[in-house]
Amino acid sequence: MKNIKIACISRVFIGALVLLLVAACSRLPHPKIPEFQAGNVSTVPMQLLYTSDLGGLPAVPVIIEGRKTWWLVDTGSSHNLVSPRLARDLRLSPAASSEVSTIAGKQLTGYYRLPMMQIGAVDLENQSAAAVNLGLVSAADGLVIDGVLGMPALNRLIVSLDFGRHTAIFSQYVPKYQQPHSLIPFRLVGGVPVASLNLVGGRAGNFILDTGNAGGLVMFPQYARREYRPGASLAFIEIEDLGGRVPTGLALLPRLHLGSWQTRQVPLSLPMRTQGFQHLDGSIGNAIFTGQTLTFDFPSQHLLLSASQDADALPGQFGFLLAANNVIEVVLPNSPAARMGVQVGDHILEVNGHNTREASSHRIWQILDEQRRAELKLARAGTLYGVSLERAYFLPSF
Repeated sequence: MKNIKIACISRVFIGALVLLLVAACSRLPHPKIPEFQAGNVSTVPMQLLYTSDLGGLPAVPVIIEGRKTWWLVDTGSSHNLVSPRLARDLRLSPAASSEVSTIAGKQLTGYYRLPMMQIGAVDLENQSAAAVNLGLVSAADGLVIDGVLGMPALNRLIVSLDFGRHTAIFSQYVPKYQQPHSLIPFRLVGGVPVASLNLVGGRAGNFILDTGNAGGLVMFPQYARREYRPGASLAFIEIEDLGGRVPTGLALLPRLHLGSWQTRQVPLSLPMRTQGFQHLDGSIGNAIFTGQTLTFDFPSQHLLLSASQDADALPGQFGFLLAANNVIEVVLPNSPAARMGVQVGDHILEVNGHNTREASSHRIWQILDEQRRAELKLARAGTLYGVSLERAYFLPSF
């Protein structure tokens, strides 16, 4: 990508999880087959941790030693994660060491054996987890994340995530659908589900089906270089995940095919480097499936998508990004926010009539979820002003 024209470059902190983990020492027992207290299905509420104006990270309640905690459901993580705070509260002792790899970097951490965990009526025993600071994917005023359920917790279950009704179903059989669905086969590579998909130019790529990716399509450099059109421009930001920071290009993919299903106007992220992942081409995130139900049939290794027909175009975006609070961190060029004069450093005091003076970014994006317009009141150097933004497509086409 040496010829890419940089339209802007800024820094933004977002909770994008694309995780693989390699344990350096394996003295831990293998996880037991999940046991159901009654029947063979368990339905639990699902919250979304919002990291931008499209998509979110699914979280479910997990009971561990009598306390209710919230854990992300991350099919892109080959191991479970636990927050150091929860590990201390549970008085867990490290059983091994491990190395966590993400797109942005690597870190060494302790590895713990977990007490029995309960997800509704499902008992999970002999699970283990790496201790990783999860503050980047937590919202103090809305949703504090205590851990990440990776593939060791999920790979013997059938997991349905209903992004429309905000519920999750863990079962031993495929739920009966009231409407047709698309079926996307996958295989497990490095412990995570990977599908061979024709995304660009009819050429297949190996993409993680990744519920730890809140956004749209992530395309890794080795795949993107082959598809890049000389002369195209990208907007650039710097993202941060649990492993560090990496410059990332932003663009818009006109059309995306997933098996027999397709959608249009898909946000595309192109990290300029990745730590490892040479055998993979990218990650497919939750924003693509807004309002739909995903069912991961891990025993049969296929994904069921609730859509009975091709989706309309995904919603546009407002064009600003936030850090952990209500302060504007990035304004993307040619976006609705840029056209209305919004600037980096402005504070969002009110969103669609809701007071956000002390709000986290999660709360602001939660208010704007599925909203076409954003009525903002902002402050800049003691001066108050208001803008009205409407979602639009403004990123350069890839």
